Amino acid sequence: MCHIYHMKENEEKDELNLMTLAQQYSDDDKARELLESLLWPHGAYCPHCKADMPYKLTPKASSKRPARKGLYKCRTCRKQFTVTVGTIFEDSHIPLANGSWRFS
Repeated sequence: MCHIYHMKENEEKDELNLMTLAQQYSDDDKARELLESLLWPHGAYCPHCKADMPYKLTPKASSKRPARKGLYKCRTCRKQFTVTVGTIFEDSHIPLANGSWRFS
C-alpha cells in the first residue's frame, strides 16, 4: 500500500512539472521547440524512413504559400513532416501551446 501511495505522489509531481512547462511554453514556437527537444534529443529524423539529417523548409520571401513552421523534408525518402507526425498530436487541431495536452 505504501508503494501505491508513493507512485501516486510521483504522478502528481510529474503533472505539476508538465503544468509548469505548459505555462513556460505558452507560445506555439517555444512549445514546438520543447517537443522537438524531447522527441529528438540528438536531432531530427524522418518518422517515415528513420533517416537522419533532414533539412528544415523555410519560406522564400517571394512565396505566395509559405511553408508551415517546423516543417522538415527528408533527404532520403523526400517526404515532408513535422515533430507531431507519429504522435498523439498528429492530425490534432489543438495548438501545442494550448496547455490542454497534460499527460494525466
